[in-house]
Amino acid sequence: MNGTPFKLGTFAKAGSNPFAAIVLGEDAIDLKAADAVYRADGRSGLGATESLDALLENWDANFAKLQDIVAYFEKSGLRSGAQKLGDLRALPPLRRPGKMFYAAQNFQEHVDEMLRAGMTPAGGPKFSGEKSTTRPYLFLKAPSTLCGAYDDIEIPLGMAKIDWEAEIALAIGKRGKRIKAERALDHVAGFMTTNDVSCRDLQIRPDRPGLRSDWLGGKSHDNFAPTGPFLVPRAFVKNHMNLFIRLTVNGAIKQNGNTSQFIFTPEEQIEYASNILSIECGDVFSCGTCGGVGQGTNTFLKAGDVMETEIESLGKMRNRFVAEA
Repeated sequence: MNGTPFKLGTFAKAGSNPFAAIVLGEDAIDLKAADAVYRADGRSGLGATESLDALLENWDANFAKLQDIVAYFEKSGLRSGAQKLGDLRALPPLRRPGKMFYAAQNFQEHVDEMLRAGMTPAGGPKFSGEKSTTRPYLFLKAPSTLCGAYDDIEIPLGMAKIDWEAEIALAIGKRGKRIKAERALDHVAGFMTTNDVSCRDLQIRPDRPGLRSDWLGGKSHDNFAPTGPFLVPRAFVKNHMNLFIRLTVNGAIKQNGNTSQFIFTPEEQIEYASNILSIECGDVFSCGTCGGVGQGTNTFLKAGDVMETEIESLGKMRNRFVAEA
């Protein structure tokens, strides 16, 4: 990695269209404006500027160009198109991923607390976290669940068991099929903070116990995937396997784990998923939560509660829960 580290994001100002941006310190520099200034002296620019989703389509080339643009801005002192982060609404960095993969029970503490909470069916073998006897367990969450890092989240009508799951997410920047774990990071563009908000009322269906988990009802309500505020390029994340995961509700610490505690690493999750279907640019993997979710103590979110989710070096989110209108 050469040059000044930077982040990427998608932002909007009241009454204006969303824009993709390079984030340097507290400045969000409009990607389109930055690219235009850089091209002014006859240089070739980015392959796409309209969104981070489009930027991922040719990530390796675009990331190299982003480094050049940032170096140019740092040398010239220019901040063309810059706006202060505090004046902007942070949107999900990726507006509409193709696929969103989520890892179920991927930390030992979380496996244990969900066993204690009865979230594993009474009959049949129980997964205890022993990696040698199983493979990653992934489910899909609807991309329409995405919301910004500071957006409100509505508690669905009639639901009372709304839970939190702080997680690290990654974005795919290189397509592949049957990717080996040892090469999986070559396909990762960057990392994000996210939260797999869950509706435990519907996750286990009492009317259809033989079908076990209802992933649609349990996971895919509107705004149940706050993400951001940044996409941090992989080159600037020194060790994705040693980052703290922290979550508070109304200031009280509920989750305090580390990505070193993964049962299956993000690389192993990519290998597993890519053996089933092609992994495409813009796909997102949310890699599992640590211990401390509300289900473990039968404690759930209510209107007015404020949930703060932070992954070390990736950014902090603050989401308030409100009653559905």
